[in-house]
Amino acid sequence: MKKTILKSVVMFFAIIAGFSISSCTRVSQGEVALKVYELGDKKGEIEVLGPGRYANHWFGYYTYKHFPTTLLQWSWTQGEEGSDDNQEITYQAEGEKVSADIGIEFEFPKTNEEIIAFYRKYRKTPQEFIDLYLRKDVRSAFNKVVESLPIEVVYSTGKDSIRQAVQDIVSKKYAKDGIIISEITYLSNVRLSQKVTEAITAKLEAKQKAEMRENEVAEAEAEARKKAATAEGEAQRLIKEAEGRAQAMDIEGKALARNPQVIRLKELEMQTTLAKSAAGWQYVNLSAEQTGQLLNLGKK
Repeated sequence: MKKTILKSVVMFFAIIAGFSISSCTRVSQGEVALKVYELGDKKGEIEVLGPGRYANHWFGYYTYKHFPTTLLQWSWTQGEEGSDDNQEITYQAEGEKVSADIGIEFEFPKTNEEIIAFYRKYRKTPQEFIDLYLRKDVRSAFNKVVESLPIEVVYSTGKDSIRQAVQDIVSKKYAKDGIIISEITYLSNVRLSQKVTEAITAKLEAKQKAEMRENEVAEAEAEARKKAATAEGEAQRLIKEAEGRAQAMDIEGKALARNPQVIRLKELEMQTTLAKSAAGWQYVNLSAEQTGQLLNLGKK
């Protein structure tokens, strides 16, 4: 009987020992584990353990919470149509829903004190923290930044400034917890509803037509200005020619006034011209003022 009891006790402890040996937690390179005491005298205490293998407690006296110590790259993307794993970031612009695939690079706290304080505050595993806190705050930051912006800016020209503003907001919030946000970025285009897409397309088409009309008006105005400039140049040329002729006539008049013989010469030239044009005339009788001189023009 005693041998049977002793054998049973040995087997019990052997089973416990085997279970303890086979049930271990492994902490890999690039992570630490928080050994969180759940029961007993150390309840509430937390130890930070580096890479290695650590025995599990069969009764749940303590548990392990793994935290990465390297830079993490996380993404929230649109799932397959009809699936339940859609994690795209959605937000509101001018009352309309917009969405995008968003990526984030960040690091959990580095020092033992910071990571213990972080776990005491949130009481979540890294996965739970990302799903329940980080994603929610990224989405809230997008809503805050775009709330007063036109939807055309949100999906086009303002994308980069919006992204940077969101990154600044989230980085500032978690800096006090020792979390470093390196980058928040778009992994897709900003997606719009069909209704908004059609409205924007119609607006762009109307804008293009208006710009075409403006260009046509501008071209017509330019052509009119060109013609006006040409007409003005021609008018100036004619004015200058008229002024030149007037000036020449003035000079000629002054010359004639100073020399009456020139007038006499002009009269003779005129009479000669007239005489030559008279068919069959052989003589021209000049006026009395011209001394009655006869010009022999010869026979025609």
